[in-house]
Amino acid sequence: MKQLKSQITLITGVGRSIGIGASICREIAKNGGDIFFTYWNEYDQQMFPNTPTSDTQNITNELKQYGVRVKSCELDLSNPKAANTLFKQAEASLGTPTILINNACRDIEIPFTDLTPEILDKHYAVNQRAVTMLCSEFTKRQNAGNIINLISGQSLGSMGTNQISYTTTKAAVEMLAKQLAPELSKLNIRINSIDPGPVNTGWMTENIKKEILKESSLGKISLPEDTAQLIMSILLDKDKKTGQTIHAQR
Repeated sequence: MKQLKSQITLITGVGRSIGIGASICREIAKNGGDIFFTYWNEYDQQMFPNTPTSDTQNITNELKQYGVRVKSCELDLSNPKAANTLFKQAEASLGTPTILINNACRDIEIPFTDLTPEILDKHYAVNQRAVTMLCSEFTKRQNAGNIINLISGQSLGSMGTNQISYTTTKAAVEMLAKQLAPELSKLNIRINSIDPGPVNTGWMTENIKKEILKESSLGKISLPEDTAQLIMSILLDKDKKTGQTIHAQR
């Protein structure tokens, strides 16, 4: 059964076929949902130099095989006008989104003592400002729907001083669900945060995998498909939870 038929999902951060964003798109497409996704090749090439520049077209072609509509655009979310621009493009090509998934992020490791205002501001612009403004644009439409913001479990403990610009800006996103849920629920909009835990999207070395497995209660390394299925469970949640932070089992 196509449980998301007639739903339009706007999702950010879908530049790599092996990434979490692409896996979320596949799960939504399998369930009949139309998709508008964003990507930013400059960042993906910086973080993953071996990423094929054709990945976004490959993702689009794959998703269309499920019989859904798929559109995309390359967009720098650090631009202050990005949220408004993105919604206008999505509405012009597919219609008003009923699902918003904020998956994109900026995560550049640097020693805390080398941190500069410019580096911190770049993380803030993508990880916090863009997410907040996209939630605002979604709410302006006053359409019933779902907002899901991906976080990384910053509230569970330290992720190291080299990631302070990432962890502090992403931690603020966790608060969006708690703070916005009461008012958004009056519009029949649900907003939740999802922490997928450590997911192997191509960045894990064998040593990192061994360390994760030592601490894992699952006895396995989580894959992007696991996150996609977790998100689907929230979208199809019959209890209509909102304002929640859902941590994937580690």
